[in-house]
Amino acid sequence: MLDLYDAEVDKIIGLTHELNGLAQDKRLNYAAFERQVRDRFAEIGLTVDVSWYRFGFERPDGTVAEEEGAAMPEITITGRAEPGFLFDPDKQVHQAVHNILGLPGEEGWIRTDPDTLRNFRAGQGHGHGHGH
Repeated sequence: MLDLYDAEVDKIIGLTHELNGLAQDKRLNYAAFERQVRDRFAEIGLTVDVSWYRFGFERPDGTVAEEEGAAMPEITITGRAEPGFLFDPDKQVHQAVHNILGLPGEEGWIRTDPDTLRNFRAGQGHGHGHGH
């Protein structure tokens, strides 16, 4: 599981919408599109794997015909483009508190799940975070 900053999630969402629009082109060159996907994600500092799923339609005789352009890419984020990258949790807290994603009702807060807080107060888990 890769830790992502909210600002990166925002970029991924925008990039995904843009790539979905490009993928609608029936004259899509799969190899060129895959290169573009990899390059665009690299621009935002991420590496990806692209898998293609082909699909077709059933003919009246029961056989399946694959149409030209009938494929859907599945993009999986696999890592960071920058070797040795270290995720800074304080940076993520800052972005979450400042609501980088613009989530309604989430401004200025990082809410703790009530059960988590209750368990912490009851001494379940790791106590006070000091390892005792």
